[in-house]
Amino acid sequence: MGRSDKEIVERLLADGVISREQCSVAVNHHKSYGGFIEESLIDVGVIDEEALLKALANNYKTRFVTTAKLKKADISQKVLERVPRELAIKHHLFPILFDEDNSTLSIVTTDPTNLEVEQEVCRVARALRVRAYLARPAAIKAAIGKFYKGDIHAFAAMDKEGLREFQSMMDVYQRNLLDETDLAAAISAAGGEGRERTILAEEMTARGRAEGDAGVQDRQVSVTAQVVSVVRVLVSLLESSRGDLAGHSVLTASYAERVCARIGLSPNENEAITLGALLHDLGKGEPYHLTPLNVAEWDGHRASALKRFETPVRLFESVELPPETILTLRHMYERYDGTGFPDELKGTEIPLGARILTMADTYADLTSNQRNPYRHVLGTAEAMEVLKKGRGKVFDANLVDLFGAVVAGDDLKRQLLTGAQTILVVESDAENCAILDMQLTTRGFRVRAARTADAALALLQKESVGLVLAEVELKPFDGFELKKRLNADPRLKKIPFFYFTARASSADVAQGFGLGAQDYLVKPSTVDVVAMKMQKFLEQAQPAEAKGGVSGSLKEMSIPDLVQILAHGRKTGLLRLTSGQQRGEIHFVNGELFNALCGKLSGNEAFFALVKFRDGSFALDPTFTATERVIKMNAEMLLLEGLRRYDEDNR
Repeated sequence: MGRSDKEIVERLLADGVISREQCSVAVNHHKSYGGFIEESLIDVGVIDEEALLKALANNYKTRFVTTAKLKKADISQKVLERVPRELAIKHHLFPILFDEDNSTLSIVTTDPTNLEVEQEVCRVARALRVRAYLARPAAIKAAIGKFYKGDIHAFAAMDKEGLREFQSMMDVYQRNLLDETDLAAAISAAGGEGRERTILAEEMTARGRAEGDAGVQDRQVSVTAQVVSVVRVLVSLLESSRGDLAGHSVLTASYAERVCARIGLSPNENEAITLGALLHDLGKGEPYHLTPLNVAEWDGHRASALKRFETPVRLFESVELPPETILTLRHMYERYDGTGFPDELKGTEIPLGARILTMADTYADLTSNQRNPYRHVLGTAEAMEVLKKGRGKVFDANLVDLFGAVVAGDDLKRQLLTGAQTILVVESDAENCAILDMQLTTRGFRVRAARTADAALALLQKESVGLVLAEVELKPFDGFELKKRLNADPRLKKIPFFYFTARASSADVAQGFGLGAQDYLVKPSTVDVVAMKMQKFLEQAQPAEAKGGVSGSLKEMSIPDLVQILAHGRKTGLLRLTSGQQRGEIHFVNGELFNALCGKLSGNEAFFALVKFRDGSFALDPTFTATERVIKMNAEMLLLEGLRRYDEDNR
């Protein structure tokens, strides 16, 4: 039997982790609200999560997994399939890893001492043994929601402080929805004090100045990854009615976040700059989209931006945004040559976050907005040419090259997973549409979105897409009528069509297939399942002669990244690797590693040698199928061991 709430509290008291008074506060809270005693201890501030888990794990003689680590975990579908969702919910546990060599299933649970549950999990999961780690109850519930149910809000909902903060931000936003004249007047009236405050923040965060760095450390306002996740979802919902610009800020933030990671900024700096990218368009309104490139090239855009550039900061001035976020927002219209505004800063005088946002905002506009200055969506190479033309003038010359490497890696990932196909998501519900957009984008698809059937039809007549994923419940006509209208056009009839809908009657399913749909998926299927089915269909539908594979540089995409993408994408093929005079290859079958070759080595040892390649090139041949399985370990275990050996060799 497992331990009771009373036993947990008594153990913490006996170990001196909490006092009698703290115990009393937590127990009273628990009596009022129920749930797990661990959550009450955290909610009333008696102890923080990590300290609690550490104390309990020490008592249970096991290890613990924090919420942050569980949230970022990459759990394969095969691991999830070993433990049915109902069993996970019933015993409040979650599977995280299965070691095939040892037939050992690792789980996180609220009670690692419950042997009866472990035996049941062993039997159901067909494992020889179970390794149980401790985790916070709310984190396990969130993991079940995210990975089994596809709920993108699951972990964000745990961050109560973040939710309160964002609600405060939204309240301020609603109170400050002014027209352009009122807004300009408000900014002008508040200009003096606000400018002094912002200049102080700039001085304190200037890179390379020791005093400034110390000052920021003393007064830094941190923003958690969970707050950024909440803001990401809510901004996506706010932007869902922006037409071609729906999802623009989330896309911009995604580019900014990856550039920050590539530079090696700290999590706090990355999250503060990413937050700025998410908020950068709020309150700026129509008629112009005020990207740094547009503002630099057209007087009308510049005049509008001069009135509105501080709007996002003003909207949330009652919320204590991090200084890096304020600097990122306030200086996004500075130019690298010093001719921008508001302060005509030049070169590296411009805050790093603003220089990153300048490129991310422009690139996202060029590659996803039909109404950009070129009046059509540009490809990666075309958009990068535009940025390169502005290097040293609008954009930081060094960062342009780094940004190019980041988006080149995105393109390679798309080609590896989906052949760079564009998916049109047709979904009337703003929240569902935003979630599908974000989750499919992270899985390598280019995503276009439409909220109505007529908007989808208009988009398909102008743009080329690889597949349509549509709800049935649409306006002004439903998804069945949309498919009928596509069938009436010889060109549009050929576009693969998937339904993803809550309509689950046999008559609806029959009608969907009768109209020529390639698949009919019923909600609440997970986005993983939807993405996998679309990916498999696109692979099979592609002519054999068109499957020429993908190639690139190991500087654009490292071997660990390649292995994870191919494994999680359940890809089949031969990955050829070259580094100087060294050659090697890795064989994949449905995402499983079958063999590796490097010189005279084969199997695991060859893989460990290949992981050490840092410079060179790769090429994927998707027509190759391995016949013999030499490697038995899964990709995660191989990578962990390979990277451990690499670290040892370089000490």
